[in-house]
Amino acid sequence: MRNLGAGRSWRILAALAAVVVLAASCGDDDSTADTPSAGTEPVEAPAGATDTDGGTDADDSMEEPSAGDAEASSDDSSDGSASDEGGSSDDAGTAEAIEPITIGAISTLDGPFAALGDFSMHGVKLALLEYGGTLDGDATRDTVTGAEVAGVPIELVIEGSDATPDVAVEATRRMVEQDGANIVIGPLSGDEGLALKDYIREHPDVTLVNGTSASQDLTLRDPSPNVFRFGGDGAMWTFGVGTYAYEELGHRRIATVAEDYSYPYDQVGAVLTEFCALGGTVAERIWVPLGTQDYSSFVAQIPDDVDAVFFAMGGTDAINFVKQYDEFTGQAIPLIAGPTAVDQSVLNELGSRAEGLISSGPVVDDSGLAEFDAFAEYLDDVFPGQTPNIFNVYYYVATRSALQALEEVGGDLSDGSAAFQAALAQQSWTTPIGPVVLDDNRQAVVDMYLRRVTDGAQATIETLPLVNATLGFDRDAYIAQGSFSRDNPSCG
Repeated sequence: MRNLGAGRSWRILAALAAVVVLAASCGDDDSTADTPSAGTEPVEAPAGATDTDGGTDADDSMEEPSAGDAEASSDDSSDGSASDEGGSSDDAGTAEAIEPITIGAISTLDGPFAALGDFSMHGVKLALLEYGGTLDGDATRDTVTGAEVAGVPIELVIEGSDATPDVAVEATRRMVEQDGANIVIGPLSGDEGLALKDYIREHPDVTLVNGTSASQDLTLRDPSPNVFRFGGDGAMWTFGVGTYAYEELGHRRIATVAEDYSYPYDQVGAVLTEFCALGGTVAERIWVPLGTQDYSSFVAQIPDDVDAVFFAMGGTDAINFVKQYDEFTGQAIPLIAGPTAVDQSVLNELGSRAEGLISSGPVVDDSGLAEFDAFAEYLDDVFPGQTPNIFNVYYYVATRSALQALEEVGGDLSDGSAAFQAALAQQSWTTPIGPVVLDDNRQAVVDMYLRRVTDGAQATIETLPLVNATLGFDRDAYIAQGSFSRDNPSCG
């Protein structure tokens, strides 16, 4: 992986430091034997990976299970429990009595992010296939059977939401209270994650491993001890954009257009924190309802005298906005994108309209990582025509991390899942998009990339290594800014 432009990374941190200090002072192949491993190397905790108040070191001796290891574990269990001519029927009965572990997976299978929900379920299934599972069908809600960890059967339950908190909670409640889910993978959207944190807190023996919900406060403020996130949040995913817009693109006055909920608040907040610290101003912040179809009235609110428009949307919202913005304005004022606004799933629909868009995010197509290339091949083998994006990658990473931790503890979820949750907090490995290690709040510290859409793909401008939840600053000072919102941070 390239590590470019260390000087600019320090300029970003310096610009942010000024704002933080000021704010603080103011208040269908069934066989998996040949499946390529998508990311299997354990890594040591990177230097500086924890927050400034101290974080959890990685377990240097941790061994990463491969698909073959998982299958071998399954075979060993069978050899030890199945009765042969001299075997005991009591032994066979004991093997049959092993209680399965239930993993519940939730994503937006309905609503404006339905296509993204499909991608996320691909990631969950890929991880389970590596542990001996078999696809039950091609539909998104079709499950995976036959997976085992340490000889313990894994059952997968799938539920859908529509990106609204109430629906996500009810779906999760069914998985936990009716289906007996021990581990929940998901959700996809920001406000859903905040709602599930509150629900899962009431069930401490159940473990929530976040999918792509990127609200900062899922882990940054008032964290729940049974909630884990192996990806970045909205602010982390947008790190570096504000500085690049000011220093490299020469912008001084911008407008923002974003969906009206927590995840876009974090994206806009991160961009403005950097941009305004350097002397930039925001002329207008325009908030649009999730699932908007007609953007004409919102485009009309964009002032004519701004240098650029930062937009933070996802799925069909991003597609519809860019198409209509292009039709209404011809992109006379250039766009700068949020991370999911130019995810590969969106780029495939936008074509040339997205060419040249600048963004930051966790996924690029030219990272040079062998793990990324292996994952891309694996994904295309199992789900032909699919390419890596935030959703299939992060749901894969979440599920794989949970399965690895289960392997380490022999599938033991006793004592309120204490050993499993401790092992999960120590997971440190090279994922398809780079190394991951968790901080004290069980939030990932990960690499980000400044990117430009080039020939329909994400090309790296600069690698921003080891971005953490407080963007490198003292936790207390950063938190003193308050949660990002419609009008926080302030900026003239």
